Amino acid sequence: MNGVGRCRLDTRLRIIRMGECSSTAHSYHPATVTAPEEEPMFKTRIVVFAALVPLVLHGCAVAPPNRTLSPAVAAAVQPVDVRIGIRQPELYAKFELSAISNGAVACGIVPGIGILLAAACGGLMGAMDATVNAQRAKEADELVRPLKDTVIDVKHDEMFTNSISTSLRGIPSMQYASLQLTKTVDDKAYEEIFRSSSSGAVMFVNLDYHLSIDFSTLEVSAAGLLFPRSVAARTATGKPPQLSEDTKGKPLMAHEAVYRADIVYRASLPKTAETAGGNIEAWKANNGRLLRAALEDGGRQVAQLLAEEMQRAPGAEQTVLGTAEFAKGQTGQVLRSQGATQLFRAPNGALVYKTTVSPPAGQAASAAMAQ
Repeated sequence: MNGVGRCRLDTRLRIIRMGECSSTAHSYHPATVTAPEEEPMFKTRIVVFAALVPLVLHGCAVAPPNRTLSPAVAAAVQPVDVRIGIRQPELYAKFELSAISNGAVACGIVPGIGILLAAACGGLMGAMDATVNAQRAKEADELVRPLKDTVIDVKHDEMFTNSISTSLRGIPSMQYASLQLTKTVDDKAYEEIFRSSSSGAVMFVNLDYHLSIDFSTLEVSAAGLLFPRSVAARTATGKPPQLSEDTKGKPLMAHEAVYRADIVYRASLPKTAETAGGNIEAWKANNGRLLRAALEDGGRQVAQLLAEEMQRAPGAEQTVLGTAEFAKGQTGQVLRSQGATQLFRAPNGALVYKTTVSPPAGQAASAAMAQ
């Protein structure tokens, strides 16, 4: 079966594909949880909407359920250093991944990251996958280029960072030592940030934004984890007061996080065209007003949900309105529903915000007057 997604590079020059695992990684099924407490963190970690599987660069595993922050723990871990990781330089589009080697690790070109030698994939079949994926990624980048040019004036990093910072600062019970953007999103950099921090805790929020394969949908995703750092914070959360020297050079682990949340925002065009080209034209129309609106709304909604999850009392029941599909073959609990917008809780605990994009009211009125 072909995979769907974007290749990612880890610190040991291994590639995995979104939605699939290499033969050396954990196997998974969207409904299966694979050793969540042993999942290595915090690599470039993004929520894959197709299967709602957060990836770490060592392999694939379904994420453990979102973990909220109890008032007692929240009081113990303050102040918090926050790093908002946005590794990608610009908007990109998913592409259909080759599966010639049926389980071999896939290599390919990723806009803004580059090409790995086929040898990193291991063998001839991996090289064949790499060739196919490189071509498909190139074609996807060529298709998405007009949209990148349309919103070239949008400062994505600044917009998303401001949204997340504003939402987190809006939590009355939390104090922050710093909230900063980082473009270096890897284990080594994150461990250095964590170990050098003099705050009560360090929170990492990794953000990703891209268009679907058929260009009908914009997806914005965020994965947040908070790790206690100070002696007082670690003691209060039941962890060894001092960081062990044995853990130096190793990734931060999921079970060490006292808060974690995976959020996916998915905004579809009001009317989907029969071709990718038609959808691209719809996003481009009126100086990209729909794409601009979706990017801004995506950042705002993801940031708000991150903050809401942090304030949700541990074990608190949420009203479930029913169950429905949030994607083809993916069913979740409906937590909110209003018009074309629904909020889902996926089986793996991730929150999925699904909506139909619409331009800001002022722009919509101007467009109507122009017709």
